[in-house]
Amino acid sequence: QRMKEAQWRQKSLDLARYHAKHFGCRMARDRFPVPQSLRDFMNGAEDMADGHMAIISTDSVNKAFGHGMSISPAVPWISRDMTRFTSCVMAAYIGPIGIRYEWVADGIPDEERDQFFHHSHPVINYFRNEKDVVMKKTRKPGRFARLVQWAYRP
Repeated sequence: QRMKEAQWRQKSLDLARYHAKHFGCRMARDRFPVPQSLRDFMNGAEDMADGHMAIISTDSVNKAFGHGMSISPAVPWISRDMTRFTSCVMAAYIGPIGIRYEWVADGIPDEERDQFFHHSHPVINYFRNEKDVVMKKTRKPGRFARLVQWAYRP
């Protein structure tokens, strides 16, 4: 049992770090500061106090791309005095399933930062479009998805 738990945990962290690399490269390419927590996570840390990753599926991305890899635009926010970045949201997809990454400079409270890679059966968050992904406005999963989530709940 412990061996099985260690295996899924490591594979889940590997998947998260794979996406973290894409998010970090995207931020650097777009000339956004790459958060130290994201760098630390890629170098072995097991969490990010100012970052959140969730598994997602977005209707508009699925219709437009369907298969292959796609990366949505990065959406940054800046302070009112326009002197620093305060947060950033982006997503990367492989087929219809993706990872949503959110970084908040002031940190994300633990109760709002439930990382997908800490769970053996993470929940898929469903969105209608990219704007909803940015605003964290989920939609109710379809009947089949709800049935599968119910069947595989721990």
